[in-house]
Amino acid sequence: MKSIQTKFIALILSCVLLSSVVIGGAGVRIAHTVVDRDSAQIMNLLCSEKACELDALFSRIEQSVKTLALYTADHMESLERLKTDEAYMQEYTSDLKSVAVTAANNTDGALAVYVRFNPDFTSPTSGLFWSRTTRNGSFQELTPTDFSTYSPSDSEHVGWYYIPVNNGAATWMAPYFNQNIGVEMVSYVIPIYKDNETAGVVGMDIDFSIIEDVVNGTRVYDSGYAFLADSEGQVVCHREIPMGTPMANVDASLIPVAAELENGTTGSSLFSYSWKGKKKELSFRTLRNEMHLAVTAPVSEIDAARNSLILHILTALALISALSVALTVLFTRRLIRPLKELNEAAKKIAEGDLSVTISNQTKDEVGTLADSFQKTVDSLQKYITYINGLAYRDPLTGVKNKTAYLEAERQMEERMRTGQPEFAVVVMDINGLKKVNDTCGHDFGDILIMNACKLICRTFKRSAVYRVGGDEFVVILENSDLEHYAELLEAFSREIEESCSAGGSDALSIARGIAIYDRETDLVFANVFKRADDAMYQNKAAMKAQRKGTV
Repeated sequence: MKSIQTKFIALILSCVLLSSVVIGGAGVRIAHTVVDRDSAQIMNLLCSEKACELDALFSRIEQSVKTLALYTADHMESLERLKTDEAYMQEYTSDLKSVAVTAANNTDGALAVYVRFNPDFTSPTSGLFWSRTTRNGSFQELTPTDFSTYSPSDSEHVGWYYIPVNNGAATWMAPYFNQNIGVEMVSYVIPIYKDNETAGVVGMDIDFSIIEDVVNGTRVYDSGYAFLADSEGQVVCHREIPMGTPMANVDASLIPVAAELENGTTGSSLFSYSWKGKKKELSFRTLRNEMHLAVTAPVSEIDAARNSLILHILTALALISALSVALTVLFTRRLIRPLKELNEAAKKIAEGDLSVTISNQTKDEVGTLADSFQKTVDSLQKYITYINGLAYRDPLTGVKNKTAYLEAERQMEERMRTGQPEFAVVVMDINGLKKVNDTCGHDFGDILIMNACKLICRTFKRSAVYRVGGDEFVVILENSDLEHYAELLEAFSREIEESCSAGGSDALSIARGIAIYDRETDLVFANVFKRADDAMYQNKAAMKAQRKGTV
């Protein structure tokens, strides 16, 4: 007949082994979940960061061309005179030269700048064209393309004019190779209108290598890389596939990738596919010029950390199980109570509850294990709290930072796909921050940022405020603030006016723009943000023009 102690030992050993299996299984499951999620976050955050970098580059280029286009339209006396007075056209063209060349010299990667007038009522070479003859050369005036030589349907030679005009909007042209200087280029062109009629176009040719440098310089894991594709799934920049090649034509395994890019879907999960016998996953973002930036890496590299963690968990599980058996045999009666507590605590941690406290400890190895276990939980709790604070809070202003904004964007897009949210985006930009930093120092610049943030938070006290750049804030309006957005913006304007009338170092000037989500036209959150951002830049331009007029 077995003794009670033997039965008790057998019972305790069974519980310990069962607990080990539960803890180990939970650890393996958590390793799968957490590491897979972290891997997706790494690739998505990297993709978002590089997309923001490219969008910022595109935005600066667009702003330069927009400025030149506004100058060209504003300084045109009348379209009728441009049509009929050749002397005026020459004088007007001469007046545009210095402005155009200055804009090009101050634009990243600019290789050429041009202002071309409508060939329907001007000479076929009217306008101006300044270009670098080498990548690092200075701008030189060249004879503009002769429209009479080409048909309007000849996209290769005159598509840069007729495509934006036919689109009736600013257009990013497809990249192409300039045979004259041996450089790949991409062009941004804006049609000009006067008296409700097309007057011509303003455009710049940009060295595509500045975009390739960002794409080719992106690395993730050991061999992961980034590539660029257009809205139709054609390769724009890839380390193996030539530019202009449709991805679907390269390999049948890339057809799903091309379809995914064309659909423009996005989110926190990664897209899985196979290429050249390797399983891969990618994350991508749609850029402001409708191209897609993708970051891809082999699954074997993405899962390497998870597999290593699982191996460590299983090794630790084996060691802990062996130690538990030995201790149970030697100290059966003494270990019953603390082992139960440890088992319960382990279950809570496996369920995600870190608020456990182990009180019943003995002065032996089990007590040491329990003490270490409690310290690990406490340290993990503090570390998670600390990391969350760093990850989602702006240290200068105390409001939410760009990481929190990207998470809010992801959650809002999920709501856009699964429901019908009602929200608006307000984009704000502090005017004159660079001047304050340059003249008074960054400490005064920080004070200006904090004062601006206080004013924004005071006005939009029930909405989430994010600082997404040095001088840029984003507010997502919902519920009551959305219903009363007009009153809030008026109150905000009054606050700004009071600050400006007060004068001194505390005066604030903040450009703002708002866009309300329209479920019929806004497919992704970025559409709403872009409209708000464009509205902000229009407001900034209006404020700048108003200041000039006042002066």
